[in-house]
Amino acid sequence: MTINALISGASVILASGFTVLVLRQYRARRKTYQLTWSIALALWTIAVSAELLATLNGWSAWTYRVYYAAGALLVAAWLGMGTLYLILPKPRADMIQSVLAMFSLLGVLLIAGWHIAPEQLQTPPDQFLPLRVFPFFPVQLILILLNTFGTLAFAGGALWSAYKFARSRAMGARALATALIGIGGLIAATAHTLGVFGGVELFRVSELVALVFIFVGYLLSAK
Repeated sequence: MTINALISGASVILASGFTVLVLRQYRARRKTYQLTWSIALALWTIAVSAELLATLNGWSAWTYRVYYAAGALLVAAWLGMGTLYLILPKPRADMIQSVLAMFSLLGVLLIAGWHIAPEQLQTPPDQFLPLRVFPFFPVQLILILLNTFGTLAFAGGALWSAYKFARSRAMGARALATALIGIGGLIAATAHTLGVFGGVELFRVSELVALVFIFVGYLLSAK
């Protein structure tokens, strides 16, 4: 097994364990943000599982669609939606979630139905993820909108909360926890760019490091 497969496998294990942890907390406490984060983390698990399969067997049309829909399109947006449930009144967050669900469904349907030619999935040795398979309009445009929303809501919300906690000297541990979550969100948002310029290994490592930061921050915040 290659180092790339080991990194992707570690991401699968960590993401699936993280999903189970948050889902159990939701079953015990029934907080909407926990349910939303459970959905996002389950999507992350699905995405890195597709990535692992592609590492072992090469990309097929269905593994690429699953990876692109679950990971590239939805994870950041739904993590951000969970954060909004923490910082906004529930009626306003519900309204935003309705709009997000509409764009998410549209993006998934486009990805599922768009024709992918086999030659589009062929990549050079230094490029793991096939690029320019889907056109800018409408697929890439929806991806940009959802990822921008998700990064601002998730990483921005966490870092803003960390700043507010840091101003209260009695909440230093909470400030550290939310700062780690925010940093993890920023690393996840730049993972693809790092992969393009730094190679396949950096892309996978940045995905795993982002997950570790978010996981550790969540554990600290849950104490």
